Amino acid sequence: MRLAATIALLAVLAAAATGPAAAGEAAPPQEPPPMDFPHLVLANAHVKLIVYLPDAEKGYYRGTRFDWSGLVARAEFAGHVVYGPFRTKVDPLGHDHVVGPAEEFDMDDPQGWAEARPGETFLKIGVGVLEKGTEERYAFSRPQKVVRPGTWKVTHGSDWVRFEQSLAGDRGWACAYAKRLSLAPDGPGFRLAHTLRNTGTKPIDTIMYNHNFTVIDGDPVGPQYRVAWPFDLAASRSRGRAEIRGRELAFPEVLAKESVWIGFEGKDRPAEENAVTVENRRTGAAVHVRGDQPVAVWRFYAEKTAACPEPFVRIQVAPGEEKAWKWDYTFTAGPKTAPGVSP
Repeated sequence: MRLAATIALLAVLAAAATGPAAAGEAAPPQEPPPMDFPHLVLANAHVKLIVYLPDAEKGYYRGTRFDWSGLVARAEFAGHVVYGPFRTKVDPLGHDHVVGPAEEFDMDDPQGWAEARPGETFLKIGVGVLEKGTEERYAFSRPQKVVRPGTWKVTHGSDWVRFEQSLAGDRGWACAYAKRLSLAPDGPGFRLAHTLRNTGTKPIDTIMYNHNFTVIDGDPVGPQYRVAWPFDLAASRSRGRAEIRGRELAFPEVLAKESVWIGFEGKDRPAEENAVTVENRRTGAAVHVRGDQPVAVWRFYAEKTAACPEPFVRIQVAPGEEKAWKWDYTFTAGPKTAPGVSP
């Protein structure tokens, strides 16, 4: 019931609350990431990443929607730049004022929310222990009161960083969450490796996804972008100007103030279909993402500042057990296939 309800509500919630009217003005795609927030620089011979660090008082992102860890503000490789601010105004508490591969757990029904009464707490993994208000339905875009932000431990080397968060809620809800971001040793790219251990007495059944806010070489989303999946695409619901061409998604015009949202047909896809490529055909640079878990459902969102392929995966962890999963990101610098296209 929980999985079915989650998938049924994804289209309604995402279409209603993710667009420009709910989120605010989009940022210029060329805007560099602010550097006056806690961050790390990871680098090897192939790639350099700027990664924001979780910090309840000074962090770049302190909203109650997305996981605070593993936010890649900028990736540089072979003369190309990937990622950048999604919004013009820096608002650490804004629900979507994030960057890069931002992840969210339970966008419509966080752990313990349904059973909690107003004033009681629930878990938002990657954020903290939050207090339930008087609303009848949870909305990810609505700010929530943080009772305890969770204890973060950050360790790192020159080419990796590990984030660990311990959450102890009420009524048996508790977990230990870890994310390790490591640079690929043999080429430009990185891995996001997760573990979730259930330290409470209630079973954890969560739908998490990666929003993948992707902008390449500062170009606004438009005809120069191509997004491709390893399966034929069909939309169950959609909004905005985008064209499905077999296994690819294209944009006839640069997105100005409008947004695109697509819910694709097909549920419970195999792990082999947990893959997507976002390419800037004008510059030849591309981001390839591949996960190791089956996909409950695929969604796509875009504004001028980011093309966002969103794989949703189901993570179930019984008390005392642990679950691991990962996404691999590979950057490539190929030929320019659309020389006549300009931003």
